[in-house]
Amino acid sequence: MKISKKYSGLLVSAIMAFCMALVMSFVMTVLNVGFNERFFLAWVRGFAIGFAVSLPTSIAVSSSARKIVDKITRES
Repeated sequence: MKISKKYSGLLVSAIMAFCMALVMSFVMTVLNVGFNERFFLAWVRGFAIGFAVSLPTSIAVSSSARKIVDKITRES
């Protein structure tokens, strides 16, 4: 199954948000809880909250970020 190209921007934002939330929640859970019996549940909770925040943020910021990049870069 392939997804239509018109959704590529949304898909990139979703994948980036997922990866960032996964890594950041892991690091923050290790720093705050450590590796103990509470780690996994704390990580899953942190990831769920992080993804819920990062997905709409990523979608909202992506068009502005593209405009900024277009202004500060040039064709080579």
